[in-house]
Amino acid sequence: MTKNIFLYLVTLLFVTGVIFSCKHHPDFLDIPLNPGGGNNPPDTVVITNPNPCDPNVVYFQTTILPLLTSKCAQPDCHDQATQEDGVGLFDYNNVMEQVDPGDLNGSDLWEMITETDPDDRMPPPPNAPLTQQERDLIRNWILQGAQNNTCTPDCNPDEFSFSVNLFPIVQLHCQGCHSGSQPDGGISLTNYTQVKAVADNGLLMSALNGTNGSPLMPYNTLGLPDCYKSQFQTWVDAGAPNN
Repeated sequence: MTKNIFLYLVTLLFVTGVIFSCKHHPDFLDIPLNPGGGNNPPDTVVITNPNPCDPNVVYFQTTILPLLTSKCAQPDCHDQATQEDGVGLFDYNNVMEQVDPGDLNGSDLWEMITETDPDDRMPPPPNAPLTQQERDLIRNWILQGAQNNTCTPDCNPDEFSFSVNLFPIVQLHCQGCHSGSQPDGGISLTNYTQVKAVADNGLLMSALNGTNGSPLMPYNTLGLPDCYKSQFQTWVDAGAPNN
């Protein structure tokens, strides 16, 4: 009897081992509890973008508001303090007073930025008019329903190409104030040489961080995303190359 019980237990253990080692068993049994080995967690944790930008969608908070803040919602114009002619372009609710979703002809904002008469167009002279690309962004946003939407652009803080990563940020967020014949503070940021100059003298990072007595830039915002600021800092630390 004892021998039979012993054989039964051996057989049971063998069958159980076969079952739990079978590759057709439910997947969770095949996942190692600690792929990093030892008592430590895995070495690499992949974090995906929870709200990526759709290239076919124009986002208000990500693109349109920074554009309007840079080009229109400036001191003595359509910022919160001034609201010239009763028009404020500094937040969604105020912008929507000038927009009829889906209807360009019914949107005063569209009429302002496409006006050919210098006395009526926005931004007014001596500021440069919006570029065709900028007008297209506003046009598409209106036709897409003028939603108060946002997304998180892909950003790697270790990538700091001036032409690919940094200058497009300058164009969208800074050139409204810092371009034209009368740039704000006498600082123009329309090309590499000009941006490098404020990087070399420390003003660029002071403005982006709101430190060393500099007001936080871009104007009338909470500042650039931290990842963007990290890209600029890495670029400055590398000697501000024209890369």
